[in-house]
Amino acid sequence: MEWKKEKFKKMFPNLFHEIEGENLPTVLDHLEVCKTISEAIEVIDYFEKRGEISKEYSNFLKSNPSLLKSIIGTRERGEYTRRGLSD
Repeated sequence: MEWKKEKFKKMFPNLFHEIEGENLPTVLDHLEVCKTISEAIEVIDYFEKRGEISKEYSNFLKSNPSLLKSIIGTRERGEYTRRGLSD
């Protein structure tokens, strides 16, 4: 079965970027630059609203404050390119 590139990109944007070799930051990458838990929850809600993470994963992250505390503040803004990620 053949797919048109634009249709595939529209239907499966994350998979398309993986196949094309573009490594996009994930929700965890964004949480690492947060300064507070409330900021982290805003990021999680945003990713859930956009459909980039599931409701279950969102609830898991929000219900584990100790996990969030261990993730947030572990990276400064601008370190994406150093790790090979696109801003």
